[in-house]
Amino acid sequence: MTRPNYNLIRFIRRNILQLKKEYGNPITVYQLLTANTNLESGVKTETHDSAYIPRAVVLPVTLTRAVIQSISMISANKQVVQGGTFDPGLRTFIIDRRDVPSTFELKQDDWITYDGERYDIKRVDAYEYKTAWLVQAKLIEGAPAYEDLHTKTNSYLLDLTHTVTAVIS
Repeated sequence: MTRPNYNLIRFIRRNILQLKKEYGNPITVYQLLTANTNLESGVKTETHDSAYIPRAVVLPVTLTRAVIQSISMISANKQVVQGGTFDPGLRTFIIDRRDVPSTFELKQDDWITYDGERYDIKRVDAYEYKTAWLVQAKLIEGAPAYEDLHTKTNSYLLDLTHTVTAVIS
């Protein structure tokens, strides 16, 4: 078994910390656990797990022109073969693995909410030595971004349990 390169690990972590300082924004990563649909009413219920990341690297949106030509479009109109063009926006996120629980693993079925918008994960690349994930996600326009509310407990609340007794004469 080869020994890990600790200098490389330190270099990657230092660069990710610098990127988090410059481009860091809060995001929430969701994982779908189960989804059920009531056949009578048509109501879909789902359970998911979420991880709030207070500072992930959020890079600007990359716009690329995409052309789609399906076989039905080609066979329906053989005189003029053309397709529809659209601009899918891909946003790149870098997530430090120290910011999520150790059992958390990203998959392509997961999604991210950032700035009140939902992004479906298209590609996940893992950095060396389990230091971070490089995630490319596509903005889903019009999809409701149901966000979990994450709160931090305050240590000052522990002082509320103390009682004081006094004798007034």
